[in-house]
Amino acid sequence: MPSARHAAIACALALALGPLTTLPTAQGKPKVKFHQDWARHPSARYAAMSAEQCREALARRKIAFEPVRRAPGVLAPVRLMQGVGGILYRTAEPAHRRADNPNDVFDCRLALALSDFSRILRVHDVTEVLMYSAWRPPSAMWPEGKLATRHPGGLAIDAYRFIKRRVGDAFAEEWLDVERDFVGRRGAPVCGEGAGKPATRGAAGKGTRGLPADAAARELRSIVCEAADQHVFTSILTPNYDRAHKNHLHLEVTPGVQWQLVR
Repeated sequence: MPSARHAAIACALALALGPLTTLPTAQGKPKVKFHQDWARHPSARYAAMSAEQCREALARRKIAFEPVRRAPGVLAPVRLMQGVGGILYRTAEPAHRRADNPNDVFDCRLALALSDFSRILRVHDVTEVLMYSAWRPPSAMWPEGKLATRHPGGLAIDAYRFIKRRVGDAFAEEWLDVERDFVGRRGAPVCGEGAGKPATRGAAGKGTRGLPADAAARELRSIVCEAADQHVFTSILTPNYDRAHKNHLHLEVTPGVQWQLVR
């Protein structure tokens, strides 16, 4: 679990980013939040980069990447076989298959956001993130040269498990699982005032490392809210959003917008 010092740093960052105001949206649509200094936030800066600028930024951070020759819809497709910032982001495919698996392709701009996210995860002793996919290739009819967003643009991951560093030799579950541990309420706020405590699964429930279920839920919720406070991603969708997200976190960088969505 993070130390008091790390928690204080996260709080200070959240305060420094300032208040957010809510924009009106259409009936039934999720609300987004706008910030006056949006262009200065990491997710916006990365989203505005060209392919060349992004690759240069990866090189400056000493992030090892393998350029992908062709990935329709993706501005700067890369593979991150060695991880980013000390964290490996991967599908459940074995390594020799991930080297050719389209779902293990990332847009370079998402890789920069994941580099920031890794700083948060290291505080929580996370070493790997299992995801269902990053890039999802668009249809065969997708126009050549046209860029996509979200998964077809390689700009989002669906993370379902956060694997932790093993402590000692004792056998114990060493991960936070979104479907098991988030225990949210659909439609409820995820972070900030009104979010309240995570729902509980009963006193007998256990989370990672044998922690009570509510402790595991608090840690997973803390990871989400620290990322939101630091504006690492444009969109963060959780099990609180809808049934389709009951088992994963959707973490996305979105070009050309001035809002943040955390649901």
